[in-house]
Amino acid sequence: MSLPEEEVHMMIKQVLDETVGPNATYTQKDSVVWNQKAVENITKKLVASGKPFKYIVTSSFLQLSNGSGLHVSTISYWNKSTDTSYMYRWETKTMLAIVYVFAVAI
Repeated sequence: MSLPEEEVHMMIKQVLDETVGPNATYTQKDSVVWNQKAVENITKKLVASGKPFKYIVTSSFLQLSNGSGLHVSTISYWNKSTDTSYMYRWETKTMLAIVYVFAVAI
């Protein structure tokens, strides 16, 4: 059985709030570090849940500016009865992070 969506969203939000901070200002240099730390720490939290899944975590950081846009799409071919995915959107005044978690049953 997979983790409830609300629990995964809480994990992701907690990591992003701790790693980046809700009042941080986007810089390209910082976003590289934030991105790496975020996916590492989200993965650690998921693994610590003890569920029998392989996890794939991706994140994208985007600087928000007038007219910027981001379109993200994903598709997976897997066992719908055992595997799942989660998407979480996290935003501050200057940036947007989109995190995908794929949970594939072992």
